Amino acid sequence: MPITSSDIASFLGKHLNGTPVSIDKPADLNECGASDIVWVKRFSPERLSILESRRPGLVICDAESSQNTSVSNIISNNPRLDFIRVVNRFFSTPPKIRIHPTAIIEEGAILGCNISIGAYCRIGSQVSVGDNCVIHSGVAIEGKVYLGRQCVIKANSVIGGEGFGFEYDEDGNPIHFPHIGRIEIGDNVWIGACSTVEIGALGATVICDGCKIDDLVQVGHNVIVGKNTLIMANTIICGGAIIGEKCWIAPNSVVKEKIRVGNSVTIGLGSVVIRNIEDGIVVAGVPAVPLKPKNK
Repeated sequence: MPITSSDIASFLGKHLNGTPVSIDKPADLNECGASDIVWVKRFSPERLSILESRRPGLVICDAESSQNTSVSNIISNNPRLDFIRVVNRFFSTPPKIRIHPTAIIEEGAILGCNISIGAYCRIGSQVSVGDNCVIHSGVAIEGKVYLGRQCVIKANSVIGGEGFGFEYDEDGNPIHFPHIGRIEIGDNVWIGACSTVEIGALGATVICDGCKIDDLVQVGHNVIVGKNTLIMANTIICGGAIIGEKCWIAPNSVVKEKIRVGNSVTIGLGSVVIRNIEDGIVVAGVPAVPLKPKNK
């Protein structure tokens, strides 16, 4: 069945400003056409000029943009979020549910329902994977790992490798501290490509429900990451650090071992965190220092 702009408005529970038309696909504002849906976060003359020249079939936008454009539109307090909801509802293709024949699933591993496991993955004998997870190609999951429901693990990530912990002996030789703990990963967790989550040394490394971890991130042993926290690319969370709920950690940041970061903290681009951070604070710099309370 063709999708119309009125179908989209009805799905969002919002009013359509303009004439209903068929919508074929989502598109970037700079590349859109007459049967496309786009989004505009906030009004600007430049965005308005693009809208009026390219004339997409529908734009989800803020109230000021709606007042100034002749393109059919839906007003939203959060255009990007509503655009995501529309794409997921009408235009996304669910991943194929299958276990690739080259994947290695060791005896003893526990797999839930509707799991997709890509080519050349390895799932260890002590791993438990919850329902509706998608594990992309080349992922290795080993040790005592409990993976919740509806998680996504992108290609070539390693979950459960031992951490880099050494102690010098009497002769000055570094002796590795055995990591014999576990990893507990909650529901709806996203772990990006080529990222690593190290297993706990004696206790657990914990990634709570709703966390999203970007590509090329290292999560050290015994780290705890609170619910719905976002960790961007190339970030290093050193062993034993505790990150609160709903934090935002920008790319190339480093959090020192055993540091405590409160809830709703923003850590700016390239920051090095060497001191504990209270709830709701914005920090940045090397070393990271407070800039302003987040609620201001």
